[in-house]
Amino acid sequence: MGYRIQIENGNCLNCGVCMDVCPVQALDMTRPARPGVEGSGVFGKPFDWMMEYPVQVAECVGCGICVRECPTHVVMLDTVAGATPLAARQGPITRPAEPAPAWQPLADVTRESLKPARVSPWGDLFHWRTSERPNDWQVWRSMVADRRDPIAPCQEACPAGTDAGRYVGLIGQGRFDEAYEVAAEVNPFPSVCGWICTAPCETVCRRGTLDEPIAIRRLKRFAAERGKLPPVAPPAKRRHQKVAIVGGGPAGMSAAYYLARLGYGVTVFEAMPVPGGMMAIGIPEYRLPRTVLREEIDRIVGLGVELKLDSAMGRDFTLAGLESQYDAVFLATGASRSRKLGVPGDALPGVVPATLFLKQVNLGEKPVLKGAVVVVGGGSTAMDAARSALRSGASSVTVLYRRGRAEMPAQSEEVEAAEHEGVRVQFEAAVTAVEGTDKGINCVRYATQRPTGRFDGGRAVYEAVPGGDREVTASTVLVAVGEEPDPSILPKGAGIETSGFKGIVADAAQATGRKGVFAGGDVVSGAKTIIHAVGAGRRAAGSIHEYLSGAGNGEAEIMATVRVPKGPEPVLTLDLANRPRVGMELPAYTPGSFAPTQPGLEVAVARNEAARCFRCDAIYRCETVHVQSGRGPRDGPGQRPTQGQARGTGAAPGASQTPQIQPLLAGPASNPPLTPGGRD
Repeated sequence: MGYRIQIENGNCLNCGVCMDVCPVQALDMTRPARPGVEGSGVFGKPFDWMMEYPVQVAECVGCGICVRECPTHVVMLDTVAGATPLAARQGPITRPAEPAPAWQPLADVTRESLKPARVSPWGDLFHWRTSERPNDWQVWRSMVADRRDPIAPCQEACPAGTDAGRYVGLIGQGRFDEAYEVAAEVNPFPSVCGWICTAPCETVCRRGTLDEPIAIRRLKRFAAERGKLPPVAPPAKRRHQKVAIVGGGPAGMSAAYYLARLGYGVTVFEAMPVPGGMMAIGIPEYRLPRTVLREEIDRIVGLGVELKLDSAMGRDFTLAGLESQYDAVFLATGASRSRKLGVPGDALPGVVPATLFLKQVNLGEKPVLKGAVVVVGGGSTAMDAARSALRSGASSVTVLYRRGRAEMPAQSEEVEAAEHEGVRVQFEAAVTAVEGTDKGINCVRYATQRPTGRFDGGRAVYEAVPGGDREVTASTVLVAVGEEPDPSILPKGAGIETSGFKGIVADAAQATGRKGVFAGGDVVSGAKTIIHAVGAGRRAAGSIHEYLSGAGNGEAEIMATVRVPKGPEPVLTLDLANRPRVGMELPAYTPGSFAPTQPGLEVAVARNEAARCFRCDAIYRCETVHVQSGRGPRDGPGQRPTQGQARGTGAAPGASQTPQIQPLLAGPASNPPLTPGGRD
C-alpha cells in the first residue's frame, strides 16, 4: 500500500507550489522537451519554459498539504495497493548562482527539485502555514490571518483531542517525561488509556497505508511507565463557586480535574465503595492494574477534589439538596444497567448480567462458577466476562455473537487473548432461547446466521440459515448485549428529559432542561469508551465554567490552562521504509489468577516504534525534513537516481540497501514513465 499523488494536468498552472510545499520532496516538475515560454517576462523578453506539470518521484506520507495549497485544486491524493508508482527524476537542473532569502521568480527557483529545506514563500512578510481552502475561490489563503492549521488524523480521531503525534515524537527522541506530560495534558487518565483505550487514533493513522499503524496506545503506556509528571501548578484564581458531580467514573472525574484546575471547589459523589466507575468495577485487573487506576484517581483528588464514596443519589442525597448547597451540578452516572436478551427464558435463574458478574469480581467478592458458561455479546464487556469466567472456575466458556468476527465491537487483541486462554468464540450465532427450569439452566439455543449482502445503517444485514438451529450446554449465561443509563436516579418532575434509550437529554453545551444542572458521558450518549467519557467530562467542565463565570469559551480556557507549550521542531527525520509494527505478545494465563501479565515495551523497542511515525502533527510547519530509507531519487547535480536510495540526507545509517539504477527519461518529459519499484 502507499499514497499516490495525481494531477489533473489540463487545469494545472505549472506554478510549482505543490512541489515547493511538499515537506518530503515527493513531487518534481517535468521538463518539457518542446520550446515554450513561461510568461511575457520583463520588457517583453520571454523566459524559457522550464517545467510543465508535477509528477510524483518519491514516497508520499499522505499529509495532503499539496492538495490544500494548490490554487486551482488539481492535486488529488489516493491510496494504491502494492508499491506506489514513481516517475523518474526529471533530468538536470540549473540552480541560481546567488540564492535569495525568499521566493524568487518562477524561472529562478521553482525549477529546483527535492530541495533539502523549505522556506516561507513570503519571506519575512508572512509566516507561511498551510490552510484549509474548501472553496475554489479561496486562492492563496495562506496569507489570511484567521486560518486553521491542519491537525494530525490521530488527534482528530481522539475524542479527547490528545496530541498523539507529539508524544510519540518525544518518545522517539528519548524525552519520556515530556511525552508523558503531553499525553496527560488533555486526559487525566493517560495510564489507564495506555492499558485499555480502544485507540481510535490507530484506526486513522496514515502510517497504516504504507505498512501498519503506529502502536500509539502502547506508546502512551510506555510514556506513563517511563516518564514522570511535574507537579500540577495551583490555579491562577481561586473561585468561590462550588460544583457537585454525581458519578466518579471517567466523565465525572475528568470534569472534576478540569474544574479544579480552574479553581472551583469540587465534590464528587460516587455510589460504589471505590472510585472510577466502570474502570474500577467493570474491567478486570488483568487488563487494568488497580495501582494504575488508583494513582490517577489520587492525582485528581490531590488537586483538592472532595470524594464521597458509598453516596447514591436518591438514597443518600437528592438533586434538590445538591442544588441548595452547590452552584452547579454535573450528572455523570454512566450506563450501568444491562440490557436483557429479549428471548424466552431470559429471566431464568442463572441468566446474569455480565456487568453484575464483573462488579462482583472487581469488588473482591470472588464469585465461583461451575460447569459450562455461555456469554452472549461481542463487545469488550463480553470478552472481559468470558475471560473472568474462566478464572472463576467455569469448566468451559463459549461466546455467542450474532455477527462475523470483523464486525465484533471488541478489539481484535481482546478476542485473540480470550481464544488463547481457551474461550470458544462462536460467530454468526443469534440466541433464540434459554432453556431450563426454576432450578437452573440446561442449554442456550441459537440460530446460525449468514450475511445477506445488504447493509442497513452501514452494518451488514444477517439472516438465519435454514436448518441452522443449534444448542450449547450451559449452567450460567452472562448477558453482555449492551448497557444503558438508569433513569431512576432522577426525581419525578425534575424537568430533565430522557431519550428513548433512557439517557438524559442534554444540549451541545451539556446543559439539561434544569437550570444549573449539566449531564455528560454515558448517561447522555449511551455506553461508549473511556476516552469518549474523558472528552465529555472536559466539555461539561467548560460549559459549567461558562455558566458560573460568564466566560466566552470555557473549554478554550481549560485548554490554555492545561496545554504543554510546544517547542520548535526545526528538523524532522522520517523513515519511510517498510517497517513492521511492534508485535503484541499474548498475555500469559494462569488459571484462577487475575494478575496483569501483559508486558510493556522496552526502551529500544519503543523508540524504534515511535520512529515509524510520519509526524503529521508537525511536518507541515517544519522547514527541514530529512527522509531516510524511503523510495525515490536523491537530488544532486549529475547524479543518476537509484531505487531504494534515501532522499535529502542519504540512506539511514546501517540500512541494508541494494541500489538499482533507474534510467533517466528517454521520452518526452511531458509524458514521463512511471516505475513502480520495490520497498526497502
